[in-house]
Amino acid sequence: MIKSISVIIKNTNRKYLITVIAVMISIVLIVSGSFVYKSLTLIPEMFQLNSELRAEGYYMGEFEFKMVGIVYYIDKGQYITAFSRLNQFHKQLKNREGLIKVPKFADKKEELEFYLGLQNPRTGAFMDDSYPLCTYVGSTLNMVNHLELLAKELGQPLHLRYQLSFLDQMNTGEKLETYLDDLSTAGWIASKLPKTPYILAFEIVYFSDLERVNLYDFSPEWKHALLQWFYEKQDSKTGFWGPRLRSSGQLLDSGDLVATSHIVRLFVDDQGNNRHSEFPLRYKEAMFANTLQKLSMPMPKNLAEQHDWSLATFRALRILTNFLWSDASTENKDSVREIMENIMRNRFEKFYIPDQGAFSYYSGALEADLDGTGEILDMLRNIGVLSRARQERLWGKNDQTITDLGVYNVSEIKEDDFELLKNFSDINSIRLYRIDPVHDSYTSNVASVIYPKETSVLDSMELLPKMSRWLNETPQNMGNWISKEWLIQELAAIQNQPVPVSKGGIPLELANTVLQNNRELIVVGFDILQVPKYKMTIRIKYK
Repeated sequence: MIKSISVIIKNTNRKYLITVIAVMISIVLIVSGSFVYKSLTLIPEMFQLNSELRAEGYYMGEFEFKMVGIVYYIDKGQYITAFSRLNQFHKQLKNREGLIKVPKFADKKEELEFYLGLQNPRTGAFMDDSYPLCTYVGSTLNMVNHLELLAKELGQPLHLRYQLSFLDQMNTGEKLETYLDDLSTAGWIASKLPKTPYILAFEIVYFSDLERVNLYDFSPEWKHALLQWFYEKQDSKTGFWGPRLRSSGQLLDSGDLVATSHIVRLFVDDQGNNRHSEFPLRYKEAMFANTLQKLSMPMPKNLAEQHDWSLATFRALRILTNFLWSDASTENKDSVREIMENIMRNRFEKFYIPDQGAFSYYSGALEADLDGTGEILDMLRNIGVLSRARQERLWGKNDQTITDLGVYNVSEIKEDDFELLKNFSDINSIRLYRIDPVHDSYTSNVASVIYPKETSVLDSMELLPKMSRWLNETPQNMGNWISKEWLIQELAAIQNQPVPVSKGGIPLELANTVLQNNRELIVVGFDILQVPKYKMTIRIKYK
């Protein structure tokens, strides 16, 4: 009897212990689940804070890399590290503690010294060394490019304070493959996030930026291993590169567009010509179709997703116009053109800050920023707005795009003289020229810009001077990946002198003055992509 009771008590204690353990596990799961959920809800706010901090002049060059570095920890099962790091980073963005406010520099030398001081002496990277190795390459390349511009302006070679010793961890073909293999797959949890660590794999394709300024040497064997690895990893069905699910090898989300837009540069130049006979670019038709499909996706409302969507949009245009255009069908080109027009409207309606004359990277923002403005400038270049040669490559020469409306002889210009041109539905803006631009430049000798109807899209002759003025006034020096110095030099190379602007009506006094002084006035109508569509010549008629 006593034995039976002791057995009952023993069993009861065991059941009680099991129950207690089960309850404790449940509590841990609930608490940890609540912690994880709360942490993940911080991400959209962190992107908003990133936008605000850049506008306030804080150095945010590590932001994106830290965010993807946290995803890397999640993917490797280091959840405590990942979510504690996420919460710490969010707290830092909120209270600004430990963030670096970029000072107002007295000169370029002082600016150079400031950014040189951001290099990590332990790794040589321009990155917080508490984050994984994969975050070091891109952040360092961005800074090196900025420092190179500053050094060039100062007329001196670029010398860093420390060696780029972190690259020693990937400086042989075998080490490189290990590094890339580590980033090439994703587990189930990471696969559900907007980006996997694979987005950091492509950064190393810009190794030549480091060689150009004598900061690191890569062997021919290393370069061959890089080409071989990426050549073998291109997906034949989509033409893209991207992460694969670790359990099955399946390509995630039909490939990574942003990564592909960079990796493809290893194999072709900006005209789509193969760089290496041993490694020709393959699967072009699949790549074009996949890019077009991704480019058609609507803009998300979530800022974190919008961040990736915007970058993907800009890079898709680069893939299509730089690398695949020469082999595209007329039907495909027409589809791209329609999408481009919608993108132009979207960027001006959602991202342009009218009172500042520049763009934010995030829709609805109150302040313009370097990344948003720089990406728009790059987009305008890619779609041919800033280069006549590129425009003709994309859309054809003048005799293919312009309808000549003839010559009109008048003694005095009147509003009615422009009615025919103003009534064309595809006209976005009209430019008045002092001399015929057809055999010269469409950005020279412009007397005025006219908007015949309401439009959100600015003519580049109005936009570029406004961007230059904003750039000269903004306290921002470095965005997440675009620097003020780069933008200044890019805009300096483009004709962007302010011209008079009119909305609706024709500036008759100005037009007649040009006519009297030059004996003729050339009028050209441009569509929303700033392709010249219609031309009329007005000559003075003597009584």
